[in-house]
Amino acid sequence: MKLEVLSAVALLVPAATTAQVAAAPPVLTEGEEIVLARSAAPPTVSDDATVLVLRKGVYETAQEGSNGVTCMVSRSLPLAVEPICYDPEASRTILLIEIQRVEMRLAGASEEEVDRSVAQSIGTGELPLPSRPALAYMLSAGQILYADAETRVGSFLPHLHFYWPYATAEMFGALGGDPSAAVIISDPGKPTANLIVFAKDFVEPEKAAGPL
Repeated sequence: MKLEVLSAVALLVPAATTAQVAAAPPVLTEGEEIVLARSAAPPTVSDDATVLVLRKGVYETAQEGSNGVTCMVSRSLPLAVEPICYDPEASRTILLIEIQRVEMRLAGASEEEVDRSVAQSIGTGELPLPSRPALAYMLSAGQILYADAETRVGSFLPHLHFYWPYATAEMFGALGGDPSAAVIISDPGKPTANLIVFAKDFVEPEKAAGPL
């Protein structure tokens, strides 16, 4: 799944310069990818998390955790680097959707093919949706986000995703996409609907900056 924060990025961040677009993210070793993945959440959450890494276009477990949280570096666009940690409910549900989307893109599938496959898998129950609000952390300073395939944003405001399938803005007092708001809604009315809550005062531990 293209991470929902990208729609907010398009609202909140001006278009990148040509020099920024041309810049590619650094090549990560597996060790660096593990550190970067864990940097998405506070150490009290991520230290005991399971960590997935990308190996030959497929996500595999690099380190087994004990608290039900799963951390990974997602890549919703070709050059994007998106550290994210999913709580136990999101690990059971939203994580699987994200993995299917990223792996299909890396295998050469079009966005239409990805969307159709994910929708079908959700419809059959192969990809379950959260049975309660599910949380994902995106607090890392090591993000390299893109608003689209050519517009590099780089690091973005630390934020949290609260997934609530089929939620609408009206359910929460008509939340919109106001860039000045502390909370916005993404994918309203869709299975992956979620509230993006900006953690503007979050101070990331030094080690969480990772290799980037």
